[in-house]
Amino acid sequence: MRPLRTLLVTALTLVVVPSGLAPAHATDEATITGVARDPDGTPLPNVTWTIHAYEDGEWTSPLQFGPRLTDGQGRFEWEMPLGGQYRVCFHDTYYGNATTPGSYWQPEVRHRDTCWPNATSVESAQTWTPTARDSSKTFAVTMPVQGLGMAPVDPFIVGTYEIGEPLTIVGQEGWRPTNATFSYQWWSSTDGPAAPIPGATGATYVPTPADEGKWVYAQVTASRPGYKPAALVTPLSRAGGVHVRPTSPLAITGDAVAGGTLTASFGRPGNTYSEIDWFVDGVPQPEHKTYDSDRATFPVAGAHAGARVEARMRIYRRDAEGHYVDGSDASQRAQVQVAGERRAQPLPPAPAPAGEPAIGRTLAAPSVTADPAATVQHQWIRGGKAVKGATSPRYKLTKADLGKKVKVEVTVTRPGWWGTYVTTSEGTVAKRALKKGNVKVVGKARVGQKLKARTPGWGPKPVKIRFQWLRNGKAIKGAKKKAYKIKKADRGKKLKVRVTVKKPMFATVTKTSKGRKVRR
Repeated sequence: MRPLRTLLVTALTLVVVPSGLAPAHATDEATITGVARDPDGTPLPNVTWTIHAYEDGEWTSPLQFGPRLTDGQGRFEWEMPLGGQYRVCFHDTYYGNATTPGSYWQPEVRHRDTCWPNATSVESAQTWTPTARDSSKTFAVTMPVQGLGMAPVDPFIVGTYEIGEPLTIVGQEGWRPTNATFSYQWWSSTDGPAAPIPGATGATYVPTPADEGKWVYAQVTASRPGYKPAALVTPLSRAGGVHVRPTSPLAITGDAVAGGTLTASFGRPGNTYSEIDWFVDGVPQPEHKTYDSDRATFPVAGAHAGARVEARMRIYRRDAEGHYVDGSDASQRAQVQVAGERRAQPLPPAPAPAGEPAIGRTLAAPSVTADPAATVQHQWIRGGKAVKGATSPRYKLTKADLGKKVKVEVTVTRPGWWGTYVTTSEGTVAKRALKKGNVKVVGKARVGQKLKARTPGWGPKPVKIRFQWLRNGKAIKGAKKKAYKIKKADRGKKLKVRVTVKKPMFATVTKTSKGRKVRR
């Protein structure tokens, strides 16, 4: 059975690889490798990439399939014909299923769309023209942070698409933050490029006789200060004609409680095909989708307490061969609220608290949110039990912590976001504190001379000290002794020594000396 027609974000993308553009290794092909990173150098996965080619006096995107996303290392690789002119752009706009099963990609921070090497549009990007001698290139970009990321919901149109009957966009109530501002633009198309419908900028649009036979859809954009705007598009159908009308509306029955089962059903006319999708707080639940049926069930779990569960139905007429009949779609939805309060949602695991894990020293809780408006609460935990009164971002280790694993639970509440989010850091074992000494480099800083590390004051003795010499801040291979003989490679460079001091049952301490510049 042919699936319902859908419209993907930004373009009508078909999973079709144009002839001559397949990523197979062949002659007369150029290899384009793209790499997207954030300002800290961290790879950015799930970033949409586009290769633009210069054709007929304009920059076009010949790869009409998608989504085209960077992998877990922020990379992609593709082959294009030699001799063309190409520009590469990255767009941090993807919302959808993530590579981790059961998860949905909606990161907290979003980055500015960037074209290689550091342009904000394809028009201002740099061009690469591959040749037989220069047939591969890596396009690495750094994408600056633009703002917080939203958690949008796929917009959905309720209505019949018949002339004179309203079409209404729904789903906005599930977007987060809930205090975002929405704007709308309805579009229409025959079989060519789509064009905005003048004046059609509301959540509801009534098709006119001018829309007869045209494909109609809408784009929904949400914006809020501090956030990167999010834009998604609805499914589309052909306006006019006679569309399917269910014999009874879509409805949800059953117990909306943990352990219950919900059933979505409707009256289905003959010679039709339908699909029912389930959503929980706007997140698709594809494992419960049903095809070619007038009903679908959804099991309510404890994790769904307080959530909004939604069923969406699309139906169309099929011909004698079972194929989709253009312009026969209709769509409906139904919602229920699950009993109870929303549970705290898990955040990604947090690193161990910062600081020296020694008695008398202070640990600092890790930062787990980029939202400056968030309310953050802390609870320090010793050996699996909450430490009474330890609810600040910093915690001074006491004798009671000696030998115990100390970690911190962090709870986040964000304006415009339902419920709370929680994570617990990695633990660190509290030990005794070493008496901190000094580290100093002595000797003449000339090639051929030796520098020595002096480390007075460390205790209680005995302690074990390890050495690592550094050249301009980077470790010198094999230079792990107390003395270091200066080499020609050190001329004009700054040398330091880093010591690591250890003692059983005491917290390890690392300290680096001041630098000594070697004469040229």
